Formats: sequence, structure tokens, C-alpha cells
Amino acid sequence: MLLILSQCKKAEMPSYLHIPSYQFNVRPGEGTGNQKITEVWVYNDENLLGIYDLPAVVPIIDEGNANIQVFPGIKNNGLSNSRIKYVFCPSFDTSLTIVPGDSVSLIPKFSYYEQAVIEELGFESGNFLVQMPGNNGSFSAITDPEVVFEGNRCGKGTIGATQNRLYYMRDENLGYVAGNFYFLEMNYSANNKFSVGLLITEGGIETKYFALIINPTQTGSGNPDWNKIYIDFGDLPNKHPQATSFKFFVEMIPDESGKECELYLDNLKWVKW
Repeated sequence: MLLILSQCKKAEMPSYLHIPSYQFNVRPGEGTGNQKITEVWVYNDENLLGIYDLPAVVPIIDEGNANIQVFPGIKNNGLSNSRIKYVFCPSFDTSLTIVPGDSVSLIPKFSYYEQAVIEELGFESGNFLVQMPGNNGSFSAITDPEVVFEGNRCGKGTIGATQNRLYYMRDENLGYVAGNFYFLEMNYSANNKFSVGLLITEGGIETKYFALIINPTQTGSGNPDWNKIYIDFGDLPNKHPQATSFKFFVEMIPDESGKECELYLDNLKWVKW
């Protein structure tokens, strides 16, 4: 969608704004700067020019001064049909002079809002996940430099040929309340689908609620194919406003009997207001 703005006049030929990539800057305490910004929402004087996959080429049919805003976009829960502005990041703003027929390149610099509350748990200090009843797989922090995503360690879960379930949780109440935004950013690799969700306590009873089933990224074992996902947990607190505890869990069950499965995790970053 292209709109004519008060500071610009309509040009006889378009100009083009090239956005080949982006930078993401983090402050101390905000964890990894690794992100998966897959599209940008581009505005001119607060009028939407369009939503574009990266790398992007944005046609502009105006000329003169333009106040450009670029918002980072993500695939909510990893779904291509659920693309959103990432709520915890402000726009990158800049002013450009639009000349008909010209092309301008721009690499936006994104960051988190300072008000965002961020907690990241990697595995640099060891494994923070504890096994649940019914688990017969294993999960530990590993140091193999051939597979670690960032830093010196990542988490690795395995299910052997005679095992049938990997089931671990973070034994800490996330303290969620209805009406807030809650995301988990996570780097992962797996050769089998797996699930994440919350163990929710209401009226003294703990119940397991699935949030998302995540597809595998690798076909074999021993060679991680790392991906980044943004998991939206905000719906579950809204459905359980009287809950007193929310604890994260991850679970993997082999797709077929006798399959040897593996799951790699790193940079579990909980983000909220």
C-alpha cells in the first residue's frame, strides 16, 4: 500500500528503498543479540508503505523529505501466516530525501525498549532444567564446540532407541498475570518434533498446558541445524487469570518406536513488560 504524504509530492517515477539486512543492539543484561527478524513494516510519516520480507525493496512514489519508520517483524510462534511487529522493539526512524528514480540503501538498527523486562538463561553455568515424572531421556549441558550455538555450552537432550520420552521443566514460577505480553525467544535444533508449554497451578492443582508443537530442523543426528523461534505465551495467563504458578516445560516423544532423538537448546530468553 503506497500513500501520498503531506511533506512529499507525487513523483513521475518511483524511487526505491533497499533494506538488505538489519542490526540488533543489546544492552548489558539483555542476553544474546541473535534475532530472526524476517520482515519489516515500513512507514512514511506514519503511513504504511507495506510489509516486506528481508531483504526488502520498497518502492516510493513520492519525492522530497520523508520520515521513514521501520519496525522489526517476526513470525509469531514460527508461523508464516502469523506475522507481527515484535512488540518489545521500537521502530528505527530516519529522515531521507526522496529523489525520483534513485535507490537508497538502509540498514535499520533495532533494539529492545528499555522498559522490557528480559531474563535469559543459557547453559554456560550448567543445566537449569529438571526432569519430570515419566521422563526416561536425558538432558545436560554440553561443551562440544562443533555443536554449541553461542558461547561455550548449550543444552542437549537425547532419547535412546529403548526410551520413549524426554520431559523436563524449569522449576521456577514465571509469575505471569493476565493482560501482559509474554514471549520466549529460543534457539533450538531437533531431529524430532517437540512441545513446549506451561505447568499451571490453579486452586492448588497443577495442570499441563501445551503452547506449541515445534517441527524438527535436522534430519539426522549429531549435526545441529539451529533455528530461532518466538513463542507467545500471553494467551495462557489470559485464560487462567486465577492461576498462582506458571512453570515452563519441554517435552519430546519419538515419532516412531526405536527412533533415536536429540534436542539442542540455547539462549532461552523470557521477555515481558
